[in-house]
Amino acid sequence: MRYDVNLRHLAYFVQVAKQGSINKAAQSLYISQPYLGKIIHDLEETLGARLFHRSRSGVTLTPDGVEFLSHAERILTEMDRFSLQKTPEPEESQSLAVSMTRFSHIMESFSEVVLRHKDQPTFSHRLYEGNADEVLEDVANGQVDVGVFHFDSRRRQEMDRVFEKLGLEYHFLANVEPHIILSCRHPLLEQGKPINLHTLSEYGFLWYLGQCDDYIYQLLAEGGQDTETMRSRITYLSSRATLLYMLSTSDCYSIGIHDFSLQEAGYHSTSIPIQNCGFLLEFGYVTVSDRPLSSISQEFIEDLTRRLT
Repeated sequence: MRYDVNLRHLAYFVQVAKQGSINKAAQSLYISQPYLGKIIHDLEETLGARLFHRSRSGVTLTPDGVEFLSHAERILTEMDRFSLQKTPEPEESQSLAVSMTRFSHIMESFSEVVLRHKDQPTFSHRLYEGNADEVLEDVANGQVDVGVFHFDSRRRQEMDRVFEKLGLEYHFLANVEPHIILSCRHPLLEQGKPINLHTLSEYGFLWYLGQCDDYIYQLLAEGGQDTETMRSRITYLSSRATLLYMLSTSDCYSIGIHDFSLQEAGYHSTSIPIQNCGFLLEFGYVTVSDRPLSSISQEFIEDLTRRLT
């Protein structure tokens, strides 16, 4: 059987075993409890074994969990020894390594900068997509140089504490209004009717998983009776290409931010601000403290700032 297990997630499992609590382990790792809980669940699914007994007071290892803990600790110890012995490879100063939350604007900036430098004799560019926890984790662990993500602007002080604990330096990019995204040929647009969450509640909603889960929950909570109608007509998607295709060929709608470069020309869809939604999305990026950005990373940030503002 083939196993696809992330070494960092092994370390997370060990931390949960030591703490006896997913909540306490999440706090010590500076990630969210739901995210850590999902990692443990996925690990159990991959192994086909239950690793923890759950109770209100915390978690305890099952017999399979005890056995797996010894293997996990041995693997992590061996990897630490290997890392100490390995000679660092020369750094590619003109390679771009980015982790991002799922927004086409960020992806377009990455693509644009990479293509500008396509004639370099050597390069090794990397782009990862995930939620905010995963982006911060990628930067803190040295997987990438730059992590770009978004959050409710009212959570800024809370986020600042997380950045400090992780040893990350935060840089503000832009505050952006949430938008409704729908086809340029949507019936409501063709009929000249207003576009808002109330008038759209009878249409299918496309939920792009991992992009805007945090603020969609808030918008739904404030939707009243429309919320129940909306909840009965949802299609969950994890593919950007599928989302854009369905937007362009149906009367479904989604939630994101303002137009990106190819949105109208390539996918025949448009973005309309959500009026009086009560909050803004703050976009920013993090780097490891006291580590200067390479010139290509600075070029990427400049391009992204232009697209977001």
